[in-house]
Amino acid sequence: MNFAKLVNKGCCFSALILFLIGCSFERKENAFVYSDFINKDSLEIALPLEYLSITNWTTYKSGEKKILVEYGLNGEGDLVIHQIDFDKKVYLEPIYIRREGPDGFNSSEASVFFKSKDSIYVFPSARNSFFLYNSIGVKVEEYRYNSLNDDRYYKNGWYSSMAFFEDLLILPTVDDTRYDDPDFFDKVSPIQFYGLDSNKFIDHINFPGFIKGKYMPSNFSGAMIDQVDNNRILINYKFSDSIYIYNIRARAMESFYSGSDNFGSPNLLTYLPNRAQSLEYISKEVDYETAFFHKEKIYRVVNHLLTSKYREMNPFEIIQNNYKVVSLIELDLDSKKLKYYKLPIAKYFVFQGDQLFAGGVSVREENGEIYRKFYKYTLD
Repeated sequence: MNFAKLVNKGCCFSALILFLIGCSFERKENAFVYSDFINKDSLEIALPLEYLSITNWTTYKSGEKKILVEYGLNGEGDLVIHQIDFDKKVYLEPIYIRREGPDGFNSSEASVFFKSKDSIYVFPSARNSFFLYNSIGVKVEEYRYNSLNDDRYYKNGWYSSMAFFEDLLILPTVDDTRYDDPDFFDKVSPIQFYGLDSNKFIDHINFPGFIKGKYMPSNFSGAMIDQVDNNRILINYKFSDSIYIYNIRARAMESFYSGSDNFGSPNLLTYLPNRAQSLEYISKEVDYETAFFHKEKIYRVVNHLLTSKYREMNPFEIIQNNYKVVSLIELDLDSKKLKYYKLPIAKYFVFQGDQLFAGGVSVREENGEIYRKFYKYTLD
């Protein structure tokens, strides 16, 4: 036997083993990893007598508290606005805004946003004006859009968003441009600035350039905004794995990657999906649902498939088996470091102090009371 050849073969074999081990380590180092919350707890809050089965939501600050607002229409078509105080673990007294009458919002649907407890903006659908109400449901002011293109407030999803700058209201908007228009993302302004003095839109923000000429289901198309500080707003698009911060005074936009390949890349289509294709898209594609600025960090709620293997299933199997799950992305603006957390399927996400309250889906009944469950997470 040629000893030199044997040694060479042994060295080659050893090198191959080391290479494979190295690749294995490299794959592990690059593997997606969820972080753990510092602490996790839960709480239950008894629902009010006139609770709503179908709701939208928003939040507002009251001192150091963040109040959850859930709202919807009752059987008479009036707006019922509930508020949850997580410190007290109770629903506060409801606010009623009538559909008809001198204080009515006069529409079959409406979106609600609180600037404060006594300053409530109501945006009726398919109307050329919106209203300011106080905390007892009395109409304080009416504002006409005065738009030649029928621009109006647009709530993309369940969450109502809005921001403020000096005497301007910053609104997510849409107009009457047909969604099948190939120039939709050129013609429509997703965010506009409404002047309280001029009673009209005086400026706007365009869609990101990469979306032009693309398609997705229409309920993916709008913008959501959140106040960063007196000069800046956070902009979230469901179809983008980047998040945006716009400096209003400087008229400057910054973008930050805030996604993960583990969730799948946003799928921008070259054709307008029909109803069946839209259902498949919604059940399978990543959805960057909402984003919030909190304590110098950006938190982004994302819906995505548990693993890519479920893409082969039909939408009903995915929905029935809960194969689309929820994760939270944390972006530290100073370090640009991304962290990822698992979340339960939830509708409401409320950040207060060092805690996140998530829930609004699970309920149970006991002794005639119905309780809504929330999870309470301690943030890093």
